[in-house]
Amino acid sequence: MHEDSLYDEAYSILQNSRLFSNIDEKTCKGMFRECKIVKWKKSETIDPQIGTKYLHIIVKGRLKVTLVDPATARSIAPFLLSEGDIFDFFSLLDGKEHIVFPIAMDNVESLYLPLQRAREWICEHPEFNISFLPYLGEKMRELEHFGESIVFESTATRLAKLILKHTVPQEKNKDEHCYPVKLINNLSHESLAELIGSVRSVVSTQMHKLKEDETILSKRGHLGVKNLEKLIKSSENI
Repeated sequence: MHEDSLYDEAYSILQNSRLFSNIDEKTCKGMFRECKIVKWKKSETIDPQIGTKYLHIIVKGRLKVTLVDPATARSIAPFLLSEGDIFDFFSLLDGKEHIVFPIAMDNVESLYLPLQRAREWICEHPEFNISFLPYLGEKMRELEHFGESIVFESTATRLAKLILKHTVPQEKNKDEHCYPVKLINNLSHESLAELIGSVRSVVSTQMHKLKEDETILSKRGHLGVKNLEKLIKSSENI
């Protein structure tokens, strides 16, 4: 595909995203043409230093952002990023090193540009700045909730909340009589565990319980919610 076509495709995907929906087409495409394009293969572990040098705008696929304890090798994943998300906004804000380990959960396509130029975008494009601040606030709240849930909630509650967060009640599957789960629908139990600060064995046990009492439908590579009321009850920290 010609490079211009790639930028046009990126615009068609991102024009309604949280960060770029307020920017007119000409300006938005001009911003994208300042970027380079990178592609990562599914399951690829990406250089942890990239976020300290460049801002990445995800166009396709999902990027799991993990932190690893060097002593135990245990990992957690505070963020699962997808189309329209940016990485790494911590380094964008303070310019300091922020070592995390991004892993491509699909074949990922991303636009990227130097962090300094991305900071200039915030000053040069008020429409981008207007969207950037609420986006940043949303991600900070996600991080806050992540920390709170690990301290105050059980694994069962955290898992139920994670599934509920990504359930789409408006799109009930009439054939399977279940509600679809987006973004996390085909993740391994290990990845689900990282997203709630747990371990695979505990998550596998909890998933089995949810499946056994017919709260969820869980097959290889597919997750759905059969009983939304039960899942909501499971997500309540009581």
